[in-house]
Amino acid sequence: MTHLHIPDGLLPIWLWGPAVALVLVLLVLTGRAVDPRRIAYQGSLGAMMLAAMAVPLGPLDYHLSLAGPIGVLLGPAAAFQVLFIVSLVLAFLGHGGLTVVGLNTMVLAVAAVTAYASYRGLSRRFQPPIAMALGSAAGQALSGLAWLVVVTVALRAPQQPMSLASSAPRLEIVTAVVVAMWLVGMLVEAAVAFGIGRFLARVHPGLLPGRVVAEEAT
Repeated sequence: MTHLHIPDGLLPIWLWGPAVALVLVLLVLTGRAVDPRRIAYQGSLGAMMLAAMAVPLGPLDYHLSLAGPIGVLLGPAAAFQVLFIVSLVLAFLGHGGLTVVGLNTMVLAVAAVTAYASYRGLSRRFQPPIAMALGSAAGQALSGLAWLVVVTVALRAPQQPMSLASSAPRLEIVTAVVVAMWLVGMLVEAAVAFGIGRFLARVHPGLLPGRVVAEEAT
């Protein structure tokens, strides 16, 4: 649960406006911290993320985010840029409106940054695949919480006659479904992250930051 499929015109501007402004500021700041030589690498991981989000898993249109592995492999600054581009592309494809690009970027960024920070600590004790899986699960947990907070605020906020609150089911039902998918999502994202980490450990271990951390510790 790390992406808001909400069309334009349903959320109040005081909710999505500050998110857009904050994202633009962070894009300027992160632009100075990213190595231009890694842009192609960023693009390939962003394409992988888009491909994962385009494939629904099950009847409820749940899809992977891969925000955890993206955050681990790219770091917070580069991952943030990728998450913004992915959210923007998804908006043009109908996965939410343009007004929620900022909120979607921030929710995904919570998962990526949490996974990166968790991975850096866990990789000192665990092998990179396990550290990536646990970090991704932690990121999914916090980003799911952020997603739920945004949806709860949107459902309880005073709106126009054609509003999200008037067309949405009861908050209790939404919460029950979200919590169930949240828990399943943590397990699925962790399993996929473990697979990605294990594959890279065998094929290209230099891409795993945990290898560098382990060498520095010794």
